[in-house]
Amino acid sequence: MGAGFIRYPPSDENVFLAGYEAMRRQNLNGGLAVEICGGHGELAARLARVEPQCMVIGTDLYIPDYPENRNWLKELPNLSYQKASAFDLTFLDPSSVDLLWGQAALHHLSHAPQDFCREALRVLKPGGRLIFIFEPLGHNWLVAAIRAIRMAAGEEGDESNLYISQFKKMAQGFTSCEVQVFNLLGYPMKAFSDYWSPVARVVQGLDAFLFRIFPRLLMYGANCNIIFTK
Repeated sequence: MGAGFIRYPPSDENVFLAGYEAMRRQNLNGGLAVEICGGHGELAARLARVEPQCMVIGTDLYIPDYPENRNWLKELPNLSYQKASAFDLTFLDPSSVDLLWGQAALHHLSHAPQDFCREALRVLKPGGRLIFIFEPLGHNWLVAAIRAIRMAAGEEGDESNLYISQFKKMAQGFTSCEVQVFNLLGYPMKAFSDYWSPVARVVQGLDAFLFRIFPRLLMYGANCNIIFTK
């Protein structure tokens, strides 16, 4: 399951690829995977296609109804969509879900992450995973300033930064929590690397080197994936 089916900015593609790889590490053969805050539902359809033995449910506050969705539902008998809040997954039985995931979703739930985690722990099987892909970290003041300017220019009001301390609180009740961090130099370099993909690859390699040599820099990355295991 790669990022090629959706076009991502070169500076962010490695974040998505790492997140999708984490999803595929979970054994989904004969299992159930549920996406929260899935919007258009394209990622749920992609997972259903590459995991035909897994039942996949895409959820959001509305049921997507576009020609693409209707085609996906015809092609993929293991795919369905459900209107549901991430805080209320009562349509799911306790301990029934192998993989629960959201893409750019957690920062929309940051006003009550513990409430969401209680619901996630209820529906996940032992050993099941909760994965968040492409979330904004807020420890780096330069990144936070650039992000605030970009959000103001785009008149986007819902882009809450997240913090490692939040993940630690959310991890209570889970057996493990892995945080993958990206874009130390990559975020301020977006203006260049998103137009020249070779620049993105060089910057990503430099970021990986800096994170490996100086682990304390990890908290200053701009983006992260979070993987909780029950």
